[in-house]
Amino acid sequence: MTPTIRKAISGDGPGIHDSHMRSIREVCMADHGANEVSGWGNRPYGDYWETSIVNKSVHLWVVEYDGKIEGHAGIRIKDPQRASVFGLYLTPIVLGKGLGKQLLSLMISAAQREGVACITLESTITAHQFYMKNGFVDTNTIQTGTIGGSSVRYFPMKFTL
Repeated sequence: MTPTIRKAISGDGPGIHDSHMRSIREVCMADHGANEVSGWGNRPYGDYWETSIVNKSVHLWVVEYDGKIEGHAGIRIKDPQRASVFGLYLTPIVLGKGLGKQLLSLMISAAQREGVACITLESTITAHQFYMKNGFVDTNTIQTGTIGGSSVRYFPMKFTL
């Protein structure tokens, strides 16, 4: 069976959340360690994903494999000049199949259609080289933020359209 990418639809929220948390725990753990992942990768499900699906300024896709969501990618159009990637996470089941590049291409295309000049993101240590290979540049040194009560390191990055 081949994984498929589709636009997120109402009802996908729990599957997106589950795959997101699994990706953090199973993929990012090697680079971030247990202390960072403890809160970041174990957040409770809320209405964030369902709210994002219906938000007109958000473009959100899911990766489906064997009837289950195994990843997602989302970009928020902040204003006519700027968009922000708020997630590109894949579980180990679909990792390494070129889906990250396809999802990134979908996000960049969505931003171009909206006339955005610059895309920003906060990259995990795990994804940093992936973004660099795909044209993103660091805008600062590694930073630390708080997610789910954990201090999590990230690289602020941008892509100019």
